[in-house]
Amino acid sequence: MKYYRTLLLSTALLFATGAIAQEAKQSKISEETTEKTYKVTMNDQVVENSVKIHTTRYHPVMLDETEKDQVNQSRIYPPKAVVKTVKIDRDADDAYDEVVKFSYITEDDKDFTLVSDEDSLLVAVEDGSNITILEDRAISKNDLNNPKKSYVFTTEDGKKIEFFIESFEYQKETM
Repeated sequence: MKYYRTLLLSTALLFATGAIAQEAKQSKISEETTEKTYKVTMNDQVVENSVKIHTTRYHPVMLDETEKDQVNQSRIYPPKAVVKTVKIDRDADDAYDEVVKFSYITEDDKDFTLVSDEDSLLVAVEDGSNITILEDRAISKNDLNNPKKSYVFTTEDGKKIEFFIESFEYQKETM
């Protein structure tokens, strides 16, 4: 009887492990969190703000459809899906004032983010430890009531990246 119980438990454990392994996501995921500062001019004063950017990249594993009946299929590399959560500190205290979450699909490694001034979100290009704000690409905070609204960012080399602002919220009362 003890033998059957052990055999039954071992079989159940084997099937449970196999079921869990089948449910694993088939995508490469990388995550990183960086903190950066940027300067904006408010009321004729230069103010240094900081941002904390949490970036998650999803890169699905896909196989070539033309080789679907073969044993050793070639992998293809579709564009990466990127989700960013940006926490923005616009004053001297330790708390973050605003949080914006947005997503986009890209083939490039050139990265951008959204930062904030008093009444708009600004598109900024990440360049190492610096952030360069692109003055001509601003989104009014009043327009952020429409969830999943699409915006287009054009890189310096002319490629268009469509991004979606998934959420924007104030963490505390702003002046």
